[in-house]
Amino acid sequence: MAWSCGIVGLPNAGKSTLFKALTALDVTIESYPFSTIDPNKAVVPLPDQRLITLAELSGSEKITPPSIEIIDVAGLVEGASRGEGLGNQFLGHLRNVDLLIHVLAGFGSLSERADNLEARKEIVNLELCFADLEVIARRRQKIEPKIKSGEKNVQSELDLLARLDEQLNKGLPLRAMNFVPEEKTLLDQLSLLTLKETIYVYNLSEDDFMNSRHSSITADGPFIPLCARLEAELTDLPPLERKPFLEAYGLKESQTVQLLKTCYKLLELVTFYTIKGIEAKAWVVTAGIRALEAAGKVHSDIEKGFVNAEVVSWDCLVKEGGLVQARSRGLSHIEGRDYQVQDGDVLYFRFRN
Repeated sequence: MAWSCGIVGLPNAGKSTLFKALTALDVTIESYPFSTIDPNKAVVPLPDQRLITLAELSGSEKITPPSIEIIDVAGLVEGASRGEGLGNQFLGHLRNVDLLIHVLAGFGSLSERADNLEARKEIVNLELCFADLEVIARRRQKIEPKIKSGEKNVQSELDLLARLDEQLNKGLPLRAMNFVPEEKTLLDQLSLLTLKETIYVYNLSEDDFMNSRHSSITADGPFIPLCARLEAELTDLPPLERKPFLEAYGLKESQTVQLLKTCYKLLELVTFYTIKGIEAKAWVVTAGIRALEAAGKVHSDIEKGFVNAEVVSWDCLVKEGGLVQARSRGLSHIEGRDYQVQDGDVLYFRFRN
């Protein structure tokens, strides 16, 4: 499953610095609005020690880790939903992402941060609400004429749109609401911004981060303090120098790694593994996926000819020293198409050509 995150925030909040830290790419970082006219995009491999261990066990020459697409758009300003600062263009790039990372500036005067942090957060959140209201208005305009024809489900959709409209006019995100499965199917077609899960990143100065001088906000999602500049510096170092660098700052791992782990958890994703020939590969899928659907992620021919899947957890495979040993101890099991794939499963698919 390909999944993606969009980085949003006010101008100069440190979004492009965070993007560089996440992707290790050299991007334009300037202290004025709209230095990022075109969105920065990158597909980032995710660290996965389990995959490395499995590859070492199987002698795989090729390792294919899971990945995420990161999209960084220009800073939003008040009125972005109406096109201020090219806002509509920027917001359009975020419609198809799975999750939003909202960056809040935490550098500068400490008193100024405490007074204005909540207000600055709300500027962006309200623009996202206004953008969704426009989408809902266009959808209502499109389907209202159908009510006279008695077309099935039109009234129920209009009722849903009215509920959405009421929530957004209060300045509240749609992800705070509950929906039945039929409503979720309709909502998937609209790509509404405030339905997306959101992580708030509080971008601090190095000194404030190291001394844990953090302000707090009312957040409807995880709130992660970090120093994007420090994280970007880390990516410039050779791999062998990164651990001592982190230890010097009292850190066990990069905060961007923690951020990516939080994204993964919030999206309710799991990873399964395949080992075939010279390649060990990780596959990121939605929790609850069936074995048949997982087979389709690997190859459509495997899904079409699916017979069953032999399943063994990655830690059992490593502990026993391989599939043959795991089988001999009864630690592998054969599952059919409806088996729900678990995080850490190693799957060996059997299929008819």
